[in-house]
Amino acid sequence: MQLSYLQFHAVFLLPALALLLYIAPHYGSVRRRRSAVGITILVTIAFAYTTPWGSYMIQRGAWWYGEGAVSYRRLSVPLGEYLFFVFKTVLVGLYLHVRGFDPTYRDGDFSRIPRIAGAAVGVGMLAAGLYLVTLGDRFLYLGSLIAWVGPVVAIQWSVGGGYLIRTPRVWIEATLVPSAYLWVADRLAIGMGTWVISERYTTGIAVFGLPIEEMLFFASAATMTVTGLVLFEWALDYNDQTRALERYMPASIMRGLGAKEPDGG
Repeated sequence: MQLSYLQFHAVFLLPALALLLYIAPHYGSVRRRRSAVGITILVTIAFAYTTPWGSYMIQRGAWWYGEGAVSYRRLSVPLGEYLFFVFKTVLVGLYLHVRGFDPTYRDGDFSRIPRIAGAAVGVGMLAAGLYLVTLGDRFLYLGSLIAWVGPVVAIQWSVGGGYLIRTPRVWIEATLVPSAYLWVADRLAIGMGTWVISERYTTGIAVFGLPIEEMLFFASAATMTVTGLVLFEWALDYNDQTRALERYMPASIMRGLGAKEPDGG
C-alpha cells in the first residue's frame, strides 16, 4: 500500500497536531500572542531557508517520490513538502509549549564563552559540510545538510548561547521527542513508497532501515525550530526587563508583542 504525500499528512501529522492543540497550555493573552507570533515567524523562515536547499537536492536526485505520490510542484518541490514545512514547525512548536519552558532572561545569559563557542561550532559545521560534499556523491546529502544547518547554529548561539547552555534539558528534550515520532513516520513512509532516498547520494548507514541522513535532517530541523522559539521569547523577556530592543524596533510592533509601557503599565 502506497501513501500519497497528502495522505501521509492526514495519517501522521494532522492527528498529532490535533492532539497537541487539545492539550496545549492555556496561556494569558501576552504569552499566547508571543507563542503564536514565534511559530509564525519560524514557519516563514522554514519556507525561505528550506525551499532552495530542498529544491536543489530534489533536482540532484538525493530523493524522489513514488509514482502518483505527489501532484503539484513548484521549484521542483511538491505541495506536500511545502505543507510539511508548516506542519513540522507547528508540531515541534506545540510540543515545546506542551512540555513547557521558562523564557526568563537572567544575568549571565550574554556570557561570551558559550556564544563564541556556539558560533564557532556553526561556522565549523558549514566548513565541514562543504568539505564532505567534495569527497564524493555518497556524502552529498550528509555534507549539504551539515552545511545547511551550520549558519543557523552560528546565528542562534551567537545571540543566546548563554541562555541555551543554561537550559539544555528543555531544548534537547523538545527536539528529541518530536524527532523520534517523525523518524517512525518517515521510516513507514519510505516503506510504503511515498518517497525514496537515493543510495548514490547517501552513506548507506541506516538505523532500522532509516538512513542516518534522514534522522539528522529531522533532528536538525527540530533543533533549529526549538532554539529559535525559545530564543524569540527569551529576547522579548530581555526587552521587558531592559527596554533594550525598543531602540531598534518600532514601538507599535513591541506593543503588539505585549511589551510593557515604560511606566510599568
